[in-house]
Parts: sequence; structure tokens; C-alpha cells
Amino acid sequence: MKNRDESRAVGYDSPFGRGWIAYDEDGISEVTLPGASAPAPEAAGPPIGVVALADELAAYYASGPWPRHPELVARAGSTPFGRRVYEMVAAIPSGQSRTYGDIARQLGRPRAARAVGRAMATNPFPVIIPCHRVVGPDGSLKGFAGGVDMKAAMLEMEGAHG
Repeated sequence: MKNRDESRAVGYDSPFGRGWIAYDEDGISEVTLPGASAPAPEAAGPPIGVVALADELAAYYASGPWPRHPELVARAGSTPFGRRVYEMVAAIPSGQSRTYGDIARQLGRPRAARAVGRAMATNPFPVIIPCHRVVGPDGSLKGFAGGVDMKAAMLEMEGAHG
């Protein structure tokens, strides 16, 4: 992310607390899960697109539709591998999950499950890139920035069955 002085944030509400969307002159730079600290000072008069995304995220957490934003998925990932991981994860349908190994195999790198996990840990746009839909090899809920209880609740909200 750029200099904190150049970035602003807009909050959105969820049953898990307040989440944030950071943006700067180049557009949206980060989405935080609910309960995180604001990544930048709160904005006065944010751009309409940022407000619309905040509304979509709040609606999602109220059992609304999953917010799809391919333009953000295309901007995520600092390496070709990371971008491919994020594209694969963004394609997981609501109500379904994949293992880290599934994603690695889909990418033609069957031994890269840990690298997939590292990409999930640095996901700049959680929910838009639904890292909560990626689970352990036995279907167990592994690391998630919002905690495994939030991950479980989000999967249940989407109708995923363990």
C-alpha cells in the first residue's frame, strides 16, 4: 500500500464488527475483514465506487450476494503465481470450498499447497477473493485472518457443508 497519508478508508458493518476498504488515487488498495483496525484515516466524502463496495460487503454479511469484482482480482498478486492463485480462488463458487492442494494441482504445481497458503495469508481483498473457501486437506478450517470461527460462519452463511 502507498503512504498512509495518501490513503483513506471507508468502513462497512457486519455481524463480526467493522471492516474497512482502503483506497488512494489509484483506486481500492485493500479490503480488511471485520474486526481489523482501519488501515488508513477514515474518509470524508469517499468516491461512489468505494461506497458501493462498502454497501455490497455489508449486504454480503447480511446473507446477501457475494460481491464479485474481477477488476480487483486482476490487480491482486505481486507475482504471476500469486495472481493465478487469486484468480483460481475467485472462481470458487459460493457454497463450495477447495483445499490448498486442490488449488495447487489446478495450477499444475501439485507440491505448492504451502505457497497457495502463503498467497491466501497475503490476500489484499478478502471476500472478493474468497480465501475463506480454501480449507485444509481434510476439510478442516485452517488459518484465516478473521479466525476460524468467522471462517466457519462465512462458509455456513454461504451454504457450504463440511
